[in-house]
Amino acid sequence: MQLASCVEQDFKLKSKRSPAKKHKQVVNNKKFSAETVANSNIKKLFEYYTGLTYVRFILLVNFLFPEEGINPVNYKEKRKEVKAMLLTDQLFLVLCRLRNGLHIKDLAYRFNIKPQSVSVIFKSVIHYMYLKLGYLSYWPHRDTIIQNMPQQYKQEFPTCLAIIDCTELKTEKPSSLKSQSQCYSDYKSSTTLKSLVVTDPRGSVIFVSDLFSGSISDNEICKESGFYKLLQQLKDQGYLQDNDGIMADKGFRIEKDLGELNLRLNIPPFASTATQMSSGDVALTRKIAAHRIHIERSINQIKNFKIVNRRIPGTLFYNINEIWTVCSLLTNFQDTLVKM
Repeated sequence: MQLASCVEQDFKLKSKRSPAKKHKQVVNNKKFSAETVANSNIKKLFEYYTGLTYVRFILLVNFLFPEEGINPVNYKEKRKEVKAMLLTDQLFLVLCRLRNGLHIKDLAYRFNIKPQSVSVIFKSVIHYMYLKLGYLSYWPHRDTIIQNMPQQYKQEFPTCLAIIDCTELKTEKPSSLKSQSQCYSDYKSSTTLKSLVVTDPRGSVIFVSDLFSGSISDNEICKESGFYKLLQQLKDQGYLQDNDGIMADKGFRIEKDLGELNLRLNIPPFASTATQMSSGDVALTRKIAAHRIHIERSINQIKNFKIVNRRIPGTLFYNINEIWTVCSLLTNFQDTLVKM
């Protein structure tokens, strides 16, 4: 009886496993890829995974990989399953990691490849994107900026062509005490990395600096990032003219530096402890705040890429500059924040 019972139980278990095995085969055959997600009947699923519509994803593919059948990516390591993977799916994998902060093992499972292959793809494609996207000039000619200004902005600041601000990314504590001290931000009460972001009046990113230690001041980052050198180049090329303006928060004490370039700084007036602000100063402060909100929205748009909106782990320190720059420039493949 005991033997018969065991045989019966074994038979029942095998019967239960059979449909499960079939189900597993069905799941495995349903490949996670750019094409399957794009063809899903779930609304905006592709945009959820990548931050881009499928149409703009294809535009990005055509820009990054213009020659059909030629792979321009220089891989850190040669692996067969990387070579076998479509470039569109490699880019899709990278965007999934940037947008949703998906971990290496998660992506390995989804794409049915080894974790080491995911790492090779991510490092290599990010580096290629950084070089390719970073090579472009994003700062338009002043005539183009003025032509595309939002109407209210054009009425109030017709020759103020760019808005600047700094943002910080929280990081894990670096191992060395010196690095901890350099990266510590009093503003965030944490170790951070800091970047200068510049947008046009519509909120499109036209310059993003490398990341610096969180202790650097707003004034210092303008110098160290090459921002002033860029402004001089733009003037030499006729993209900027004397007396064109840059809008900033009052934390940027850079009037003198911009003055040396014959450019103006538009910042809110400073309140004095001795006297009240005039009604004109109050009105100007409100106007600047109303337009500066667009760069805050632009920075939030960058940080919708969750990989840079979480505490940056030490494992990403080696290429966080590339990741940050790519995330920033990818926002230019999204809709502009301010409609004309």
